[in-house]
Amino acid sequence: MSTSDWALAFSGDRLLLMSGAEEIRVPTRGEMMNLLGEPGWGEADSGTSIPPAEGRPCHALELTDDFEAPEGYELVGLRASHALIPLSLFRAAGTARQRVEWLRTHRFCARCGTALERHDEHQAMSCGECGQLHFPRLSPAVIVLVQRGREILLGRSPHFSPGVYSTLAGFVEPGESLEECVHREIEEEVGVTVSNLHYFGSQPHPFPHSLMVGFVADWADGEIRIDPSEIEDARWFTADRLPDLPHSMSIASALIADFVKRDAGS
Repeated sequence: MSTSDWALAFSGDRLLLMSGAEEIRVPTRGEMMNLLGEPGWGEADSGTSIPPAEGRPCHALELTDDFEAPEGYELVGLRASHALIPLSLFRAAGTARQRVEWLRTHRFCARCGTALERHDEHQAMSCGECGQLHFPRLSPAVIVLVQRGREILLGRSPHFSPGVYSTLAGFVEPGESLEECVHREIEEEVGVTVSNLHYFGSQPHPFPHSLMVGFVADWADGEIRIDPSEIEDARWFTADRLPDLPHSMSIASALIADFVKRDAGS
Protein backbone atom coordinates (compact mmCIF):
# COMPACT_ATOMS: atom_id res chain seq x y z
CA MET A 1 0.00 0.00 0.00
CA SER A 2 1.17 3.48 -0.85
CA THR A 3 0.48 6.75 0.96
CA SER A 4 -0.69 8.13 -2.41
CA ASP A 5 -3.57 5.62 -2.63
CA TRP A 6 -7.07 7.13 -2.45
CA ALA A 7 -8.93 6.95 0.88
CA LEU A 8 -12.71 6.83 0.47
CA ALA A 9 -13.92 7.51 4.00
CA PHE A 10 -17.60 7.60 4.96
CA SER A 11 -19.44 8.91 7.98
CA GLY A 12 -22.88 7.43 7.44
CA ASP A 13 -23.69 8.24 3.81
CA ARG A 14 -21.37 11.26 3.62
CA LEU A 15 -17.97 11.14 1.92
CA LEU A 16 -15.01 12.93 3.48
CA LEU A 17 -13.35 15.32 1.02
CA MET A 18 -10.47 17.76 1.31
CA SER A 19 -11.61 21.33 0.69
CA GLY A 20 -8.68 23.55 -0.10
CA ALA A 21 -8.76 27.02 -1.56
CA GLU A 22 -8.20 25.78 -5.11
CA GLU A 23 -9.95 22.40 -5.23
CA ILE A 24 -12.12 19.84 -3.51
CA ARG A 25 -10.76 16.33 -3.79
CA VAL A 26 -10.58 12.86 -2.28
CA PRO A 27 -7.83 12.58 0.35
CA THR A 28 -4.96 10.14 0.04
CA ARG A 29 -4.15 7.27 2.36
CA GLY A 30 -1.23 9.25 3.73
CA GLU A 31 -3.39 12.28 4.48
CA MET A 32 -5.97 10.11 6.25
CA MET A 33 -3.25 8.38 8.28
CA ASN A 34 -2.03 11.82 9.40
CA LEU A 35 -5.60 12.79 10.27
CA LEU A 36 -6.60 9.62 12.11
CA GLY A 37 -3.25 8.31 13.28
CA GLU A 38 -2.01 4.74 12.81
CA PRO A 39 -4.50 3.14 15.25
CA GLY A 40 -7.37 5.19 13.85
CA TRP A 41 -6.57 4.20 10.27
CA GLY A 42 -6.46 0.52 11.24
CA GLU A 43 -9.84 0.72 12.95
CA ALA A 44 -11.48 2.60 10.06
CA ASP A 45 -9.99 0.61 7.15
CA SER A 46 -12.61 -1.81 5.85
CA GLY A 47 -9.97 -3.97 4.19
CA THR A 48 -12.21 -4.51 1.17
CA SER A 49 -10.98 -4.37 -2.42
CA ILE A 50 -12.18 -1.34 -4.37
CA PRO A 51 -11.49 -0.94 -8.10
CA PRO A 52 -8.67 1.55 -8.76
CA ALA A 53 -9.54 5.05 -9.93
CA GLU A 54 -7.49 7.72 -11.66
CA GLY A 55 -4.59 5.27 -11.82
CA ARG A 56 -4.37 4.61 -8.08
CA PRO A 57 -5.63 1.92 -5.67
CA CYS A 58 -8.57 2.82 -3.44
CA HIS A 59 -9.36 2.03 0.19
CA ALA A 60 -12.78 2.10 1.87
CA LEU A 61 -12.97 3.47 5.41
CA GLU A 62 -15.80 3.69 7.93
CA LEU A 63 -15.77 6.74 10.16
CA THR A 64 -18.04 7.13 13.16
CA ASP A 65 -21.52 8.54 12.56
CA ASP A 66 -20.69 11.54 14.75
CA PHE A 67 -17.34 12.23 13.03
CA GLU A 68 -16.73 15.96 12.64
CA ALA A 69 -14.67 17.07 9.66
CA PRO A 70 -11.63 19.08 10.79
CA GLU A 71 -10.43 22.26 9.15
CA GLY A 72 -9.56 21.65 5.52
CA TYR A 73 -12.06 18.81 5.18
CA GLU A 74 -15.79 18.53 4.67
CA LEU A 75 -18.38 15.75 4.65
CA VAL A 76 -20.43 15.67 1.44
CA GLY A 77 -23.41 13.51 0.53
CA LEU A 78 -22.49 10.87 -2.03
CA ARG A 79 -24.92 12.26 -4.64
CA ALA A 80 -23.55 15.77 -4.21
CA SER A 81 -19.97 14.51 -4.61
CA HIS A 82 -20.77 13.57 -8.24
CA ALA A 83 -20.29 17.21 -9.24
CA LEU A 84 -17.05 17.58 -7.26
CA ILE A 85 -14.84 14.60 -8.09
CA PRO A 86 -13.91 12.68 -11.28
CA LEU A 87 -16.43 10.08 -12.46
CA SER A 88 -14.07 7.16 -11.86
CA LEU A 89 -13.60 8.26 -8.24
CA PHE A 90 -17.35 8.74 -7.83
CA ARG A 91 -17.91 5.17 -9.06
CA ALA A 92 -15.21 3.92 -6.68
CA ALA A 93 -16.81 5.89 -3.85
CA GLY A 94 -20.14 4.23 -4.64
CA THR A 95 -18.51 0.82 -4.36
CA ALA A 96 -16.79 1.83 -1.13
CA ARG A 97 -20.09 3.04 0.32
CA GLN A 98 -21.73 -0.31 -0.42
CA ARG A 99 -18.83 -2.30 1.05
CA VAL A 100 -18.74 -0.19 4.22
CA GLU A 101 -22.51 -0.50 4.64
CA TRP A 102 -22.33 -4.26 4.09
CA LEU A 103 -19.67 -4.72 6.77
CA ARG A 104 -21.53 -2.46 9.18
CA THR A 105 -24.76 -4.47 8.85
CA HIS A 106 -23.27 -7.99 8.66
CA ARG A 107 -21.38 -8.39 11.90
CA PHE A 108 -23.33 -11.39 13.14
CA CYS A 109 -24.60 -14.54 11.45
CA ALA A 110 -28.29 -14.30 10.55
CA ARG A 111 -28.50 -18.07 10.86
CA CYS A 112 -27.07 -18.70 14.35
CA GLY A 113 -26.09 -15.29 15.75
CA THR A 114 -22.33 -15.93 15.99
CA ALA A 115 -19.92 -13.04 15.33
CA LEU A 116 -18.68 -13.14 11.72
CA GLU A 117 -15.13 -13.00 10.36
CA ARG A 118 -13.67 -12.19 6.96
CA HIS A 119 -13.40 -15.18 4.64
CA ASP A 120 -9.85 -15.86 3.45
CA GLU A 121 -10.73 -16.48 -0.21
CA HIS A 122 -14.13 -14.91 -0.94
CA GLN A 123 -15.44 -11.38 -0.60
CA ALA A 124 -17.72 -12.63 2.15
CA MET A 125 -18.19 -12.81 5.89
CA SER A 126 -17.87 -16.30 7.33
CA CYS A 127 -19.48 -17.90 10.37
CA GLY A 128 -17.06 -20.16 12.24
CA GLU A 129 -19.93 -21.81 14.08
CA CYS A 130 -22.32 -22.97 11.34
CA GLY A 131 -20.19 -22.36 8.23
CA GLN A 132 -22.65 -19.95 6.60
CA LEU A 133 -21.13 -17.47 4.13
CA HIS A 134 -22.66 -13.98 3.93
CA PHE A 135 -21.97 -12.17 0.67
CA PRO A 136 -22.50 -8.45 -0.01
CA ARG A 137 -26.17 -7.60 -0.38
CA LEU A 138 -27.45 -6.45 -3.77
CA SER A 139 -31.09 -5.50 -4.35
CA PRO A 140 -32.12 -5.47 -8.05
CA ALA A 141 -34.70 -2.92 -9.14
CA VAL A 142 -36.26 -2.00 -12.48
CA ILE A 143 -36.65 1.56 -13.73
CA VAL A 144 -38.91 2.18 -16.71
CA LEU A 145 -39.60 4.95 -19.18
CA VAL A 146 -43.18 4.47 -20.41
CA GLN A 147 -43.82 6.20 -23.74
CA ARG A 148 -47.04 6.92 -25.59
CA GLY A 149 -46.33 8.45 -28.97
CA ARG A 150 -44.53 11.69 -28.22
CA GLU A 151 -45.33 11.61 -24.52
CA ILE A 152 -43.67 9.95 -21.55
CA LEU A 153 -45.18 8.99 -18.20
CA LEU A 154 -43.35 10.44 -15.19
CA GLY A 155 -44.25 10.31 -11.52
CA ARG A 156 -43.07 11.92 -8.35
CA SER A 157 -42.43 10.41 -4.95
CA PRO A 158 -43.05 12.48 -1.83
CA HIS A 159 -39.35 11.88 -1.09
CA PHE A 160 -38.24 13.80 -4.21
CA SER A 161 -37.15 17.41 -4.14
CA PRO A 162 -40.07 19.80 -4.81
CA GLY A 163 -41.18 19.77 -8.45
CA VAL A 164 -39.03 16.80 -9.51
CA TYR A 165 -40.60 14.00 -11.57
CA SER A 166 -38.89 10.82 -12.69
CA THR A 167 -39.34 7.52 -14.46
CA LEU A 168 -41.12 4.79 -12.51
CA ALA A 169 -39.17 2.19 -10.55
CA GLY A 170 -39.55 -0.68 -8.13
CA PHE A 171 -37.69 -3.55 -6.50
CA VAL A 172 -37.76 -7.07 -7.94
CA GLU A 173 -39.56 -9.58 -5.72
CA PRO A 174 -38.33 -13.15 -5.08
CA GLY A 175 -39.21 -15.52 -7.92
CA GLU A 176 -39.94 -12.65 -10.29
CA SER A 177 -38.23 -11.90 -13.60
CA LEU A 178 -37.18 -8.36 -14.47
CA GLU A 179 -39.87 -8.20 -17.15
CA GLU A 180 -42.57 -9.42 -14.76
CA CYS A 181 -41.47 -6.78 -12.28
CA VAL A 182 -41.86 -4.05 -14.92
CA HIS A 183 -45.45 -5.06 -15.67
CA ARG A 184 -46.39 -5.42 -11.99
CA GLU A 185 -44.80 -2.19 -10.79
CA ILE A 186 -46.26 -0.02 -13.56
CA GLU A 187 -49.75 -1.39 -13.07
CA GLU A 188 -49.54 -1.09 -9.28
CA GLU A 189 -48.14 2.44 -9.24
CA VAL A 190 -50.10 4.14 -12.03
CA GLY A 191 -52.77 1.66 -13.15
CA VAL A 192 -51.70 1.29 -16.79
CA THR A 193 -50.39 -1.68 -18.73
CA VAL A 194 -47.34 -1.70 -21.00
CA SER A 195 -45.97 -3.71 -23.91
CA ASN A 196 -42.92 -3.95 -26.16
CA LEU A 197 -40.28 -3.84 -23.42
CA HIS A 198 -36.74 -2.96 -24.49
CA TYR A 199 -33.66 -3.23 -22.29
CA PHE A 200 -31.94 0.17 -21.99
CA GLY A 201 -29.02 -0.32 -19.59
CA SER A 202 -28.11 -0.72 -15.94
CA GLN A 203 -26.48 1.31 -13.19
CA PRO A 204 -25.02 0.47 -9.79
CA HIS A 205 -27.06 2.46 -7.30
CA PRO A 206 -25.17 2.71 -4.00
CA PHE A 207 -27.98 4.24 -1.92
CA PRO A 208 -27.08 1.94 -0.33
CA HIS A 209 -27.04 -1.38 -2.25
CA SER A 210 -29.17 -1.53 -5.42
CA LEU A 211 -28.67 -2.37 -9.07
CA MET A 212 -31.00 -0.37 -11.33
CA VAL A 213 -31.98 -2.14 -14.57
CA GLY A 214 -33.49 0.23 -17.11
CA PHE A 215 -36.20 -0.46 -19.67
CA VAL A 216 -38.22 1.45 -22.25
CA ALA A 217 -41.83 0.30 -22.68
CA ASP A 218 -44.83 1.35 -24.73
CA TRP A 219 -48.12 2.28 -23.10
CA ALA A 220 -50.70 -0.38 -23.96
CA ASP A 221 -53.89 0.48 -22.08
CA GLY A 222 -55.41 2.28 -19.12
CA GLU A 223 -55.71 5.73 -17.57
CA ILE A 224 -53.44 7.03 -14.82
CA ARG A 225 -54.61 5.86 -11.43
CA ILE A 226 -51.90 6.41 -8.84
CA ASP A 227 -51.24 4.36 -5.74
CA PRO A 228 -50.88 7.10 -3.08
CA SER A 229 -48.80 4.80 -0.90
CA GLU A 230 -46.15 4.74 -3.67
CA ILE A 231 -46.29 8.11 -5.45
CA GLU A 232 -48.09 11.41 -5.05
CA ASP A 233 -48.56 12.34 -8.71
CA ALA A 234 -48.02 11.02 -12.25
CA ARG A 235 -48.55 12.76 -15.59
CA TRP A 236 -47.83 12.54 -19.30
CA PHE A 237 -45.16 14.98 -20.52
CA THR A 238 -43.86 15.95 -23.94
CA ALA A 239 -40.18 16.55 -24.71
CA ASP A 240 -40.68 20.31 -24.91
CA ARG A 241 -42.65 20.53 -21.66
CA LEU A 242 -40.71 18.52 -19.11
CA PRO A 243 -40.77 19.11 -15.33
CA ASP A 244 -37.73 19.32 -13.10
CA LEU A 245 -35.80 16.08 -13.59
CA PRO A 246 -33.57 13.79 -11.52
CA HIS A 247 -29.84 14.33 -11.09
CA SER A 248 -27.89 13.99 -14.33
CA MET A 249 -25.86 11.09 -12.86
CA SER A 250 -28.94 8.85 -12.71
CA ILE A 251 -30.13 6.26 -15.19
CA ALA A 252 -33.54 7.95 -14.95
CA SER A 253 -31.98 11.09 -16.41
CA ALA A 254 -30.34 9.00 -19.17
CA LEU A 255 -33.67 7.38 -20.06
CA ILE A 256 -35.36 10.77 -20.39
CA ALA A 257 -32.46 12.27 -22.35
CA ASP A 258 -32.62 9.34 -24.77
CA PHE A 259 -36.35 9.97 -25.32
CA VAL A 260 -35.75 13.67 -25.95
CA LYS A 261 -33.04 12.82 -28.49
CA ARG A 262 -35.29 10.32 -30.28
CA ASP A 263 -38.20 12.75 -30.27
CA ALA A 264 -36.07 15.49 -31.83
CA GLY A 265 -35.08 13.13 -34.63
CA SER A 266 -38.61 11.97 -35.38
